[in-house]
Amino acid sequence: MEVGYIFTYTATAVGVACGWFAPMVGLFIYYMFAILRPPYTWFWILDPYSSPRFSRFVAISTIVGWTLIGFGNWDRLRFIRWPMIGMCIYVGWGALAAQFWAIDSTRAWIFLDPQWKILLMMFITISIVREAKHIKALAWVVTLTLCFLAYNFNDIYMQNNLYIWLRGWGGVDNNGVAMFMVMSVPVMFFMGIHARVWWLKPVCLAGMLLACHVVLFTYSRGGQLGLIMVGILIFIIALIKLPNKIITMGIAIIAVVVTLELSGELVRQRFASIFFDKEQRDESAESRFHTWRAGWKAMKQNPMGLGPRNFNVVSRQYGLAGNKSVHNLFLQTGADYGFPGLFGMCLFYFGTMWKLWQMMRTRISKRMRWPQYMATMILVSMGGMMICSTFIGMESVEIGFILCILGLVTCSHVHSIAEAQKLASTSTIPELEEVRRPEGIPGLVPA
Repeated sequence: MEVGYIFTYTATAVGVACGWFAPMVGLFIYYMFAILRPPYTWFWILDPYSSPRFSRFVAISTIVGWTLIGFGNWDRLRFIRWPMIGMCIYVGWGALAAQFWAIDSTRAWIFLDPQWKILLMMFITISIVREAKHIKALAWVVTLTLCFLAYNFNDIYMQNNLYIWLRGWGGVDNNGVAMFMVMSVPVMFFMGIHARVWWLKPVCLAGMLLACHVVLFTYSRGGQLGLIMVGILIFIIALIKLPNKIITMGIAIIAVVVTLELSGELVRQRFASIFFDKEQRDESAESRFHTWRAGWKAMKQNPMGLGPRNFNVVSRQYGLAGNKSVHNLFLQTGADYGFPGLFGMCLFYFGTMWKLWQMMRTRISKRMRWPQYMATMILVSMGGMMICSTFIGMESVEIGFILCILGLVTCSHVHSIAEAQKLASTSTIPELEEVRRPEGIPGLVPA
């Protein structure tokens, strides 16, 4: 019997059993399944079309356990309320569009179903993930799952080097896979750099190199552009933050040389076609511009939205092929969810990034240090997502939401410690007692 089969059913059993009395365990297994998607990872033993919904079973058990503990603690939600309000607007308006003015309401509800699940699990995460050790544990669950996923994609490539390019994975096409891996590169890099257990460092480094290779053999132009931008940001941050500049430069040169060596002629040609003029661009590259214009036209004609993924239903009316997507996250969302839904989505993503930027500048995060690298990691990943999203319209790729909620619980944790310190004039804050006090930061409780 396949290892993947045993692992999936064992993890599901643990998640379902523990979810009732330890919803934190169920939550972690749910996020692992949300990234790993076992029926697609081990598709030769778990049929994606007939296998049970493993993550749903774990999610239901986790929700029951969350209910039994009184729905967690909501006092920290006020620190991150605006991004969460944006997420509620985004999903809520999608529901209104699906119910009242979607052309194909059944299709709209099918595509909206994952959004409701994501929103509910976000609120559960905020209410129960409250300690630093839980936040770090969630970060490692995400990181190691992404490392394995990068390895699995390379294993598939070794058996059939065109499989992901032609067929995609997990319900997304090759562009979605590329965006997955672009967002995972900063996660693996920063988690590996700051890992305290020695063997996690080579695991994260190997995962990062494998993820870069995946982006290349997906032949996704948006993914390649996102990888370049993420690589530049990582190099700049590493050069500023890491103490040994020579080693940093050496690693960067090796990474660039290996990447260029792995990228074949077809990869370079497809990436270069982004910048060609109209006469030189291939049909696929030129179609991006047609879909963008069609998406913007649909937004202007239907400002309240057509309903989730209902633009594809009427794509022929805008001069495109049938069932054609916009290939741009923001224009696809605007066409499907309308301007209100687009506003909500932008408030969630950019509000999260703004909260992380603000948190990084606080004295508490500078002293604790780990929230800073967590915020940097997520900001770089979200930057890569925004680059890729210019060419990709995968609004249900869950890794972006998972990284955002990881960032938001980190922000709420740091703000809660700052608030506790203001109220504790004579007592000490345990978490601040565990770190050294840096010079030049007055007003903190001395270690």
